[in-house]
Amino acid sequence: MLRYRCWPCLGLLLLAGGCAVPTARDNAGAAARLLEGRVPAALVWRRDDQADRQARQQAEQLLRDGLTLNEAIGVAFLTSPALQIAFEQLEISRTELVGAVRPANPVLIIGARKPSGDLAAFYPDRTISVGVLQNVISLLTIPDRRAYATRNVERVRNEVAQQAATHAAEVAESWYKYSAARQQQALHERSLNVVRTALDNLAVLAANGDAEALDGLPQGRNELYAVEESVDRARLEVAASRIELASLMGIAGWRDDWEIAGGLPPLPASDPDPAAAEAAAMDGRLDLIAARKAVEMRLRQLAMQRRFRWLSELEIGVFRDKALGGTPFTGPNAALEVPLFDQRQQAVLEADAQLRIAMRQLEATALEARRQVRLHAESLAVMRRVVERYERDVLPNHERAAADVGAGDPGDISRLNRRLALLEAQRAHLQALRDYWVARSAFAQATGQWQEYGGGDGAG
Repeated sequence: MLRYRCWPCLGLLLLAGGCAVPTARDNAGAAARLLEGRVPAALVWRRDDQADRQARQQAEQLLRDGLTLNEAIGVAFLTSPALQIAFEQLEISRTELVGAVRPANPVLIIGARKPSGDLAAFYPDRTISVGVLQNVISLLTIPDRRAYATRNVERVRNEVAQQAATHAAEVAESWYKYSAARQQQALHERSLNVVRTALDNLAVLAANGDAEALDGLPQGRNELYAVEESVDRARLEVAASRIELASLMGIAGWRDDWEIAGGLPPLPASDPDPAAAEAAAMDGRLDLIAARKAVEMRLRQLAMQRRFRWLSELEIGVFRDKALGGTPFTGPNAALEVPLFDQRQQAVLEADAQLRIAMRQLEATALEARRQVRLHAESLAVMRRVVERYERDVLPNHERAAADVGAGDPGDISRLNRRLALLEAQRAHLQALRDYWVARSAFAQATGQWQEYGGGDGAG
């Protein structure tokens, strides 16, 4: 009779333990799919040696020729260790889900008793007790624990995707800076050539007895020293921005012979509408979605704590007592906690506080998102006006001034200064254009749609 009564309990155990849990691969794929349409590359989890080799091979193909901006992001998604750490955090959240759908193991109890006292002779020599207890609460809380852990997995997925999107924006910003630094170095070197040529011409004139040229030599040398310092600083900027980009891509020390393709894209025809972008950010930013999932988690946790406040411990089982050479006794047992002193006030209050924290964090995340969108929208608008002013007025004026001088006297200081002023204006324009694209990348990241609002791929 006992074995038939145990079948319902066994079926409940099997049902509780058999709840479907996403595989590690499916879980990572779900996080990667959150980035589709947001960034121009696929996120890859290098979980084992084979996946690591495949990612390296794909990165090798991208590094073979010059890297465009999108290709640099692709390399980072393949090789950056920071993103792999995020994947492992996602796997940890999945393991918590695995644990949440499993009931507690049954407890086997074995005992032996011997009689004692004056009447010991009238009792069996020894009694053996065997029993098994199952924590029923661990079965009853599976739906709540599963719901909590599922929302936690979804939250971490969005956090991992957000981290990857942020990393993509950082790679883009670094790519823009490295590209601009290279172009800046080229302009500084052109200035250096102009000053050297002018100084050589002055030296020739001074050697031929030109007193004015002889007086101008010290000033010319000082100008040369200043431009040489600018060239050195420009080279340092190139080296620093290259190191930064290599580190973000995760290839420093592995592949140091890489190059980028193209330069800064030209100014686009228009910028995104800030109001529409802010509204889209409130719905689509991954960190906001993660914060909402955190609120759902805490709601489920609070509901579970309240539901089982008066029944925190309940164990049901079967015991069998048998005296050696005698008749066995079999029957059910139950262990129930009496909530006399502790009605789980701490757990309920803590869950309530955690819920309020999650709600405030959602509010803070939304405020931070709005701040970022509005701040970067202002930066974008200002930098567009600066770049347009250079392209419309400043550069043409300098070009006309430099052209009006003509060939002239090779030692003419005015001619030299106008050529240098033109090169300086070109450097300032390049700096403004770089700042525009950095601001646009930051704006796109703030909206949560880098690929939609990020702009050019650096093919210009």
